[in-house]
This record gives sequence, C-alpha cells and structure tokens, in this order.
Amino acid sequence: MCELRLAEATPTELARLRELCREAGYDEEGLARAFGLATPAERLERRLPHLLYLTREGKRLDTLVRLFMLGVSVTREETEAALGPELAEACARWGLVQRCGDAVSARVRLTPFRGLLLATDQPQRPEIARRADQVMGITPSTVTLANFTVRRPARNALDLGTGCGVQALLAASHAEQVWATDRNSRALEFARFNACLNNLANICFLQGDRYEPVRGRRFELIAVNPPFAVSPSLRYYYRDSGEPAERFVQGLARMAPEHLEEGGFFQMILDWVERAGQDWRQRLASWFEGSGCDVWAFRLSREPAPLYAYVWLRDTEPADATEADRLYRQWMEYFEQEKVEAVSNGLIAMRRRSARNWARFDEISTEVPPSAGEWVELAFRLSDYLETTSDEELLAARLRLSQDARLIEESQVRQGRWQAESCRIRLCRGLYWEGRVDLRLKDLLARMDGRHELRDLLVHLAVELGAAPGKVITQALPLLRDLILRGFLLPEGFDPPGQPA
Repeated sequence: MCELRLAEATPTELARLRELCREAGYDEEGLARAFGLATPAERLERRLPHLLYLTREGKRLDTLVRLFMLGVSVTREETEAALGPELAEACARWGLVQRCGDAVSARVRLTPFRGLLLATDQPQRPEIARRADQVMGITPSTVTLANFTVRRPARNALDLGTGCGVQALLAASHAEQVWATDRNSRALEFARFNACLNNLANICFLQGDRYEPVRGRRFELIAVNPPFAVSPSLRYYYRDSGEPAERFVQGLARMAPEHLEEGGFFQMILDWVERAGQDWRQRLASWFEGSGCDVWAFRLSREPAPLYAYVWLRDTEPADATEADRLYRQWMEYFEQEKVEAVSNGLIAMRRRSARNWARFDEISTEVPPSAGEWVELAFRLSDYLETTSDEELLAARLRLSQDARLIEESQVRQGRWQAESCRIRLCRGLYWEGRVDLRLKDLLARMDGRHELRDLLVHLAVELGAAPGKVITQALPLLRDLILRGFLLPEGFDPPGQPA
C-alpha cells in the first residue's frame, strides 16, 4: 500500500505546506539560484557530496532540500525549525516523513516543477528500489512531453498513464476537466495527493489499463508518457509494458483516434525498435494508415542496442554487479531474438481531422524547448493553410519572414575575395529548424516583410536573374511552401508563439 495517507491531510495544512515552500525558496527559481539545480529531472545522486556541502548551514531551505530532495536524514529539531512543530507532525501523519529516534527521513521526494509541488517516491530509500509499483519523479521524458504538449484551452483532456499526475496537473490549467488513468493503484494515490497539494479539483482519477477506464469518452487532448522501454519483461510499471518491442505504444497510437474529438490532439513520447534494412519513417508510417488523423512524428535520438540496454539498466536498477550482469545478458539475448539493431526515441502528435490526412516525419537534433507545444500547433495550422491555398492564391499572398529566422552563409576565398558557396536558414526559437536555401532566394526572403505580394517579388527576382518569370515562379513555389510549412515564412494572420500580432 502507498505510505501516503491522504485522508489525514486537510486543505489548510496542505496550503500551509505550499506557502512554506514558496516562502523558503523551495521552487525551481529558488533552487537554481541557491544550488545551481537547473532542472528537476537532474540526477541528484551524482552531485550529492557537493549539495550536502552547499546545505551545511542548516537554513530552512537547506533542511528542506536535504530532507525532501536529497533523501538524507535530519534531526527532529531541524525538521521542526524548518516546517514548524504542527506541520512537521502533519507530514509524519500523512506519511511524508518517518521518525526513528531523533532522526527524521523523507518517504517521498517533493519536486517543484512548473509552479507545482509534486510528491513521488524517494529514490534514496533502499526498500523502494526493487518495487514494481514505485512511482517515479520528474524525468527527462516528463519534461520533454510537457514541453511538446499543445496548451490551448480545452473542454476535456486525458493523461493516460498518469504516474505521479504531473501531465494531468499541467493540463488542469488549460482544460475544464481532466481525466487521469493508471494501472498502478499506488501511482494514483500519489497523483490524488498531488492534486490536493496543488489545490486542483478539476481532475478525475481512474484505475485501469490503456483506454479501458475512459471507454466511450472523447477528448480534445490526450497526453501519454507510457512505460515505453523496449525491455524483455515487466519488471517496473513505470518502465516496462510487458509486451514485445514497441507493440504497447503502437497500440496506444492506433486506438487514439476513437478517443479524440474532431480537431483533438494525441501526443506521446515513446521508443521504437529499428531493424537492419528498415527505414524508421516507413516503420512508423504503417502505424497510422487509415487512422483519420494528421500525424507529425519526430525522432529525437537513436542508440545501438547494447548502449540502450546499458543506459536503462544503469539508470533504473540497483547497483549490484552480479545482478547487473544477469540483467544485461537478459536484455541482449532479447534484442538478438527480436533482431533489434538500435532503439530510437521520439515524439508523436496526431490530430483527428475528417479530410485527406497527411503524415510527416522529422528529426530534431536539439532539446525540445518549453514553448514547443505552441510551435507544434502553429505547424498544424500552417499545414492547413498550405492545403487550402492554391498556387494562384499563394502568389497573391503577402508573406513575411519570421523574426526568428537567421541566415548563415558559407564562403570560400577565390581570386582574393570571399565568395558565398552555400547558405542555411534556421530558426533561433521554437523547434530550431535548419535547412539549406538556394543562394538566389536569400535576397528574396529579406524582402518578404508582409507588404508585397509574392508574385511581384518573384517577378522582381526574375528580372534580377535575367530569367523568365514563369520559370522562376515554378521553381520557387515548392521551396517557399516548405519554408512556410516550417515556419520560416508566415502568411497574414500567423504569428510565431510569444510575439504580438
């Protein structure tokens, strides 16, 4: 059973805990300023000696960090000085901390994230390391999915496989009603507690596997951070699906359309296997045939099977040499049996739409930034624009170059002068697209300020080049459409996220 005893916590006590943490600077900004903790997904055990040194003075924030982040014991006196006697007693009553003589240790980790305070299992507790139902904290996949998710207002949203509840709590800020499901009852106890701790009442928590708890319901947003590891067995609920290869996440994607409202988004982070001689795009494309959804899939990384197994076991298994050797052999034998050459990690965005659907596959070489969800939504809107805009209508459009576009030229010295040989264009915000641009188009792009029709600009370019306007237009339109699709060029009424219209 979960050690949290939610029934013991009153709204007044929970509000006091939130306020106390805020006053002490126990939030993302305060922790970054005081200790250099840049992200809640950081593996703190790697910096434990340094962090213990930084928290040696015993200030309120020092004690909170030692207790609820680092998982080390503090004295009862220090606990009561940091929390106050009444709140310290309440935390013990709820099961957040336990006492052994004069020593107090945390049963949970409290992690500040995006204005929330989240309780999860304390990874420093030896008895939790091998529990199948352990509840993970903020991980890199948590942050990536949170960044990737479209944050437009919604009537209803679903966090499938909620874990500690983080995606549901984030959705609660822009959705009228959120459903959060998980097959792990212990995870749901943490998630319910976190909803109460953050004073969020518009979330319904349901236990069950996949979509079973919400059968018959449709949503405007479904966010999924599933157990996506490609592993040989179901050992941990948060990590393993118990199904071969990526069959579990493939099934979630294939079942998503029947649970989406028209125009609704399904967004998931996942791993998938790669086998020799098979292109990853073709592999994923087969998942979405006849789905009734537009699909945008990204590959973020690719790891050879041996490295993939090593990293997962290093990050999720107790440090025991004999056990590590056994598990690594088990994983490698499984990969050989499944003919897995490598495993890729990526993201999927599906939008239900009753029209001729498209599928797009891209690679991103940088981290997914916090504003990515807004750029994802913009990209889907730009795709709609291009689909419904004929070439004649596009030639009459007044396009403008995004303020986030940057041009990078490569030049070589010839006959004593630098001569441009190629140029690339990239976005300095959002999804950081980059691509090559024909040297003859760079000045054309600079003239796109939203005041001139595209046809006039192309005719002017043709005159400069001494070429037939019709030929220049025919050659340029496909290139310009691609620049629009990626957000380098924006039609009237489209603005990059974070910039005024």
